[in-house]
Amino acid sequence: MNKVEKLRSAIKKKDGWWASIFSGPLANKFLEPICDIKWISPNLITIVSMIIGLIAALCFATGQHFYLIIGAILVQLSFIVDCMDGQLARYRQEFSNLGAWLDRISDRVKDFFYFFGIAWGFFISHQEHFHLGLGGFANFLAHIFGENVFKFNSNIQTLLLKHIEIDSWIIWPLAMLAMFGVFLIDYYVNQDMKLEVKASSQKQETQAKPSALKSSLVSFFKFGLSVYKSIPILRFNIGEQALLISIFTAFDASFCLMIIFALLGSFYSVYWPVAKYYGMTPEK
Repeated sequence: MNKVEKLRSAIKKKDGWWASIFSGPLANKFLEPICDIKWISPNLITIVSMIIGLIAALCFATGQHFYLIIGAILVQLSFIVDCMDGQLARYRQEFSNLGAWLDRISDRVKDFFYFFGIAWGFFISHQEHFHLGLGGFANFLAHIFGENVFKFNSNIQTLLLKHIEIDSWIIWPLAMLAMFGVFLIDYYVNQDMKLEVKASSQKQETQAKPSALKSSLVSFFKFGLSVYKSIPILRFNIGEQALLISIFTAFDASFCLMIIFALLGSFYSVYWPVAKYYGMTPEK
């Protein structure tokens, strides 16, 4: 096996959707010219990824749209570099407890500073209040289709221009809830925490007729899995989280980002442990 083949085989076989189609292959290309440089270690690459992530968080903390776009790009670069450390470790067959610990810690540090930076930037840029509504969407449509696009229906125009005034401090508890959901998902899902029923209980359940509650739960879990598989960006692995952060911050939609993370993170952090208890996994 030559160098290139060996390097390609170091790509993680089972990974998140975004890492599989974009970040992982790109990381492998970046790794190709440096994989045999001895002083470049997997741990060094992990630290570089964390530094890039911290710079992205600083960009978010400015609250300025230009720097939000730069931060969004840096988040993707940080994740690509984060994929490189594991690939280099597999390429060289260099594994250590320190490396595994450092990789886990760096991801959590980046998560914290991403959310803090986004919340801080949003808070300082909106002062005491901000307006939540579809006015920005209306302006976008007017810019694309012309200002006369709303004149045919005054009710639609009124609906789009309505907004709600919200205190800006609400971003802080929302960011905490979003980050809490992400941390729980990492603990329950990415770490594949085992929450299985005992063998005796399983045997009794196979003999007994399933209850209406269990049948309803299984149907719900199957529906959730179908959504999970059909909309990859909602799978909420680390790569998908980074992608959502990049998309929403680039479009200056930090508040919407926090709402999605809070709702989706809270849902998955409860859904997967209960689903696993009833024998459902992402593969089933």
